[in-house]
Amino acid sequence: MSVDTSFADDLAPAAAEPAIPSVAIGRFRPGSVRGHAPLIVGAAAVLIGGSVIAAVATGANIVLALLVGYSAFASTVACLRSSAAAPPPPQAEGTETTELAAAPRDTTAAWKLVRMFTISDASRLLCNIEPGAAVTQESIAWGRALLDAIKQGELPLAPKPGMPQAVIDRERENPHYMTEVTREALRTWADRKGPVPDFLQR
Repeated sequence: MSVDTSFADDLAPAAAEPAIPSVAIGRFRPGSVRGHAPLIVGAAAVLIGGSVIAAVATGANIVLALLVGYSAFASTVACLRSSAAAPPPPQAEGTETTELAAAPRDTTAAWKLVRMFTISDASRLLCNIEPGAAVTQESIAWGRALLDAIKQGELPLAPKPGMPQAVIDRERENPHYMTEVTREALRTWADRKGPVPDFLQR
């Protein structure tokens, strides 16, 4: 009504690739980083190269211009390499617990403590579906059978102290899926139709 597993293996961070020093920038391969990084490297090379050429053309010191350009390009590559080598973020701690909590559980014992049932809940429980779950053809059929039983007087409504009799009679003539019946009345009716379901057994 969401142990030894491979989950722990997925949490182990991947071995980080060794950082590439700036002096080894000549061995950098654009295809070795993921995503759009090769395009970024290419664009950075064009922009930095153009800036160096423009600086030299305007009379700047050639050595200084090359050094600044090389430093800018090396910094760009280092940032991209560190982003590509970063391990994926660990899975949230509550994920596994949520999945286990969502697994089907036997709630028969809890439903044995319920004193009154709506037609909606009873129609699902009669075909072993947890109340609140999606309806099935079988639960729809049980719902119609319960509604017909109320109309025919086979299944009495749950007592409604203080409710005007006219209102009670109107609901008996036109019951709906939120109409309530007692455990005892539902068990008596189910006993006449066949084996009593587990959630109604004492």
